[in-house]
Amino acid sequence: MKVKVKFTDQPYGFDSRDNCYIRALQSLFDVEFSDDPDLIFYSCFGTDFLAYPDSVRIFLANEPVLPNFNDCDYAIGAMDLTFGTRYFRQPPLLNYGETAWWEHIDGERTVPPDAFGRKFCNFIYANETGGSGAALRKEFCMRLAEYRSVDCPGRVLNNMPDALEKRYPNGKLRTREDLNASWAEEKLAFLRNYKFTIAFENTELPGFTTEKLIHPLMAGSVPIYWGNPQAAEYFNPKAFINCADYGSDLDAVIRRVEELDRDEEQYMEMLRQPPLSEGFPFGWEEELKAFLARIVEGGCVPLDKNPMGFDAMSAQSFGAMCREGKYGMRDIVRRSADALSGWLSYKIKRQRRK
Repeated sequence: MKVKVKFTDQPYGFDSRDNCYIRALQSLFDVEFSDDPDLIFYSCFGTDFLAYPDSVRIFLANEPVLPNFNDCDYAIGAMDLTFGTRYFRQPPLLNYGETAWWEHIDGERTVPPDAFGRKFCNFIYANETGGSGAALRKEFCMRLAEYRSVDCPGRVLNNMPDALEKRYPNGKLRTREDLNASWAEEKLAFLRNYKFTIAFENTELPGFTTEKLIHPLMAGSVPIYWGNPQAAEYFNPKAFINCADYGSDLDAVIRRVEELDRDEEQYMEMLRQPPLSEGFPFGWEEELKAFLARIVEGGCVPLDKNPMGFDAMSAQSFGAMCREGKYGMRDIVRRSADALSGWLSYKIKRQRRK
């Protein structure tokens, strides 16, 4: 059975021909990449998906953005959501489904005997304002540094110039050339030198966990984690310091870090813990195949979305973003032109049907 597929509105660096979604489809069907797709997979980096009203829209929630089922037919993401048969929950993935993070975390930890004698703690961030976690982690880092110095090679609180290659060498992310493809490996090598890593997400979203927790677990550095309040569902709570266990009391978290920093036996025991919990959904790939198979075998029929046509349900809340100044005139003109083009296309098709 053939199925035509297209990926759009994805981040730079996303590989449309090598990811868990396309692999799942290719294991079941004859997949053709097409500009006239049966299935269109899109994310939160644009609204080009709107040009495909006759395709089944599948939103990939790989950023902290909740699916808008008035725009999409189905959605796939790590957030803890339930919406009938229209949402599939996957475990945290790397590179938007290109490589699974958890495959790189050893089940049994091999801990170097000198791990306790490593440097104290690191803090690697470029985002200083986006999300409530940005300000909170900066505050936490400065307070922890009153106990012992924290190494900060990122843009925020930088005290180690040129210690790490920049993730975005050109200071922006508009093309593939703006992305340092080796940055993750360089970061992991850096983390291996530290006992602790400050691992605060940008947002506190149930079910949503990123590389901020997983990278230090991969590198054998104990994460000091804030973000997903349900992180212990998939990750062993004995393997990291979870701020959710201490409420909003950052002082209590710092006291726990100090305790582990001074107690070699306690610290090494935490480091030896397997990172993943017993509840980790190791069979998720087969479940993903079943989710996609139901859509394709059901005829790839778009669902009725926003049937009453309420204005507040517009794609990506474009009007609200304009009012908040998040779009400049160039974006407004371009998107308005896209909207006009779409309207003209609709009128032409309608006229032809007459």
